[in-house]
Amino acid sequence: MHYYQHNIADYRKDTTHLTLLEHGAYHQLLDQYYLSELPIPLDENKLHRLMCARNEDEKNAIQTVLEDFFIKTEDGYIHKRCDVEIEAYQTKSERAVIAAKLR
Repeated sequence: MHYYQHNIADYRKDTTHLTLLEHGAYHQLLDQYYLSELPIPLDENKLHRLMCARNEDEKNAIQTVLEDFFIKTEDGYIHKRCDVEIEAYQTKSERAVIAAKLR
């Protein structure tokens, strides 16, 4: 998925407590989640490399955001709202493929 709608009011309502660094971490995590359509990896080294987190402040920001907005599962960190958006996108794409084949 290469596009997602960003509702500024909803985002601000849920994230007013974040620092500027945590906002950046959250956007990076959201972008990765939408692009891959997969859970965020549990392996910290892989996660920090994927998110380009180089120092402890950046790594801590990622961990804080994961704890605040994501759910840890066996497969990785998931985000319920993202999952809803991804499912809607996939359904729309599947319908478009079927419609194209029918033409």
